[in-house]
Amino acid sequence: MLALPETEWGLLRSAITDARRARPPAHVARCLMCSGPVFIQARAFRGLRLPYFAHFKGGDATCPWHTGETLHPDDARALQYGGAQESATHRMLCEQIAELAAADERCVAAEVSKYLPPSDNERGRYPDVLIVRRGAPKIAVEIQLSNTFQTEVSARCLHYEREGVGLLWVLYGLDMQADDLPQSFRDVVLRHRGNAFLLDDEAVAESLARRTLVLKCYLRGPEGRFEAGRLITLDNLTFSARGPPYLEDRITPGLLARGEAARTPWRTALRGRSPDFSYADLRSPAFLAANDHLCGLVPGLRQWEAETHQGQWMIANLIAVVFSVLSHAYGTFRNYASRQDNVQALLNSKLPSENLLPFALIMREILQRCGANDLLPGSVGQHLDRALSLGDGNFVLDYEAPWAAIAVLLPELFDPLLRFELETLDALPTWARPKTTTTGRTRVPPAHPAQRPQSLEEDHGFPHHPG
Repeated sequence: MLALPETEWGLLRSAITDARRARPPAHVARCLMCSGPVFIQARAFRGLRLPYFAHFKGGDATCPWHTGETLHPDDARALQYGGAQESATHRMLCEQIAELAAADERCVAAEVSKYLPPSDNERGRYPDVLIVRRGAPKIAVEIQLSNTFQTEVSARCLHYEREGVGLLWVLYGLDMQADDLPQSFRDVVLRHRGNAFLLDDEAVAESLARRTLVLKCYLRGPEGRFEAGRLITLDNLTFSARGPPYLEDRITPGLLARGEAARTPWRTALRGRSPDFSYADLRSPAFLAANDHLCGLVPGLRQWEAETHQGQWMIANLIAVVFSVLSHAYGTFRNYASRQDNVQALLNSKLPSENLLPFALIMREILQRCGANDLLPGSVGQHLDRALSLGDGNFVLDYEAPWAAIAVLLPELFDPLLRFELETLDALPTWARPKTTTTGRTRVPPAHPAQRPQSLEEDHGFPHHPG
């Protein structure tokens, strides 16, 4: 965990807390000593922000790794505000945001601390400000001036997500260029996919001039620092089914870039292959570059290719077949390994061949994990079973370099943490989502808006081209 960037352990921190507060509750992480559920805390240390595991409140106090009890959120707020549950500044900001939002001619209501009855929860909530506009999503605004608990952030996010209400956290009084941003504010920014929304004097003046609520949005850059703030309105935000709204998603693209960077050289090579895709293609500059790039990412792959008869061709053929299968999983089949016009014919002919048979275990894992799992009940599954019987004792095993190569090319399938993070964001690419079966029919879960490319060529490395 210490080796992960803050964005990734932050996503894990949020997911652990959300899972515990879900219905029914679940535990993503447990203590290796007592098996009790744990969450991630963070502390500043020598200019760094480091994560560590801690027991949830009520954990086994006899565990040698127990870190003590924590304050209840209500008690913590009382200490912050001198015995009150709300500060005068907080109340003033709520009223100001409601007044600015109400000036918009489309605003039906902008109310402070009004009870919002539940539709999919056991109880309702009192959002700091509830904004209702014609032709727009309902928005609950929560104002954060001071530290809060991750459990409280999680509870509000889950509640409003179930209610179908957009939750907008508005921060106040922060220097977004400072290095010591408190963890609870970092949690909120992460929930907004790397967006921080603030109300300051400039935003208030612009709100009055434009007669609508204007906030200042700071976008988090790849190195963790925030870009200059920009003034935005509620209409500029993207509202998704999973998580609070955002101006720009600064989290998902970085996670998806890992697999795309590994696949790009092979996408380029497969675009320029010959119609029959033969061994001669391997001598082209594009295939040489793709193989060199992959060997640089996977220690031992070059040696495996050298020690295996036609090893480089076997790897290239495997990748061509895999890319073909995943194009089917996306919904637009393209054959990069042969001339068959459908994926069933491709796999049924290739699985028993000497080039693909050693990779039967790999192919089984890919088919089970991706959106091509609907092929397994039919003839493809029968040919795969036959290949597994024929190749008994001669398969490439999971500790050998080809497995590592496929894992590098397809981290969305084989990297459990990355897959978990993308699932948490509802951003797993379409081709990486196994189809679910309902009454004998297959259904592909809807993709997150960020994962709906205009063409297959844009779908993170599985090319679509004529011919």
